Amino acid sequence: MIYADNCCCCIELRCGCILIAIIDVLIRGVDRFFVDPDTWMGFVSLVVSGSYAICCLLLLLGAVLYVRFLLLPYMLVALIRLFTLIWLAIYVIMEDDFYDYVVFDAFQAVLGLYFFLVVYSFYDRLSNEI
Repeated sequence: MIYADNCCCCIELRCGCILIAIIDVLIRGVDRFFVDPDTWMGFVSLVVSGSYAICCLLLLLGAVLYVRFLLLPYMLVALIRLFTLIWLAIYVIMEDDFYDYVVFDAFQAVLGLYFFLVVYSFYDRLSNEI
């Protein structure tokens, strides 16, 4: 498995996880503006954003309190989100149904993969310290 020693080459993993929790909540907040809130997809997006925000809060608490199992919900949801974004990209390519936010989704997928790597590295470091 690939591990990260630092977040962004200079920040320790604990501080990186705290920043990731904050940045991910902001990204999900921006992502909400791309969907019409009065549709079925808007409702689903609201539920997903809410659950993701809760997982980010648990990540924040886990990083601040050094509680290893609080990092697990974020890692699970981040993997599901990553696979969903990859599936969406494949669907767009296969159906030739390009939409305006594909670039934003690709950015989210790459950033999400890096965020998962940092959180997993911190999770593993906590297991080695016990």
